[in-house]
Amino acid sequence: MMKIGELIKKERKKQKISKIDLSRKVGCTTRSIDYWEQEGRSISLENADKILKALNIGLCIGKIERQ
Repeated sequence: MMKIGELIKKERKKQKISKIDLSRKVGCTTRSIDYWEQEGRSISLENADKILKALNIGLCIGKIERQ
């Protein structure tokens, strides 16, 4: 299972977006991007949502039950 920080870093690099550009889109510092990518600090759902939207990524949290 991939952690959120790994996902952010992988997608940011895949899309060739710098930490500076991502931080501007999200409205945070590059230091925050560093912390989140390295799992140094927890990321709030609000900030995770902003980053995922900036990277155009959808993410489902929790178990999906199929009938």
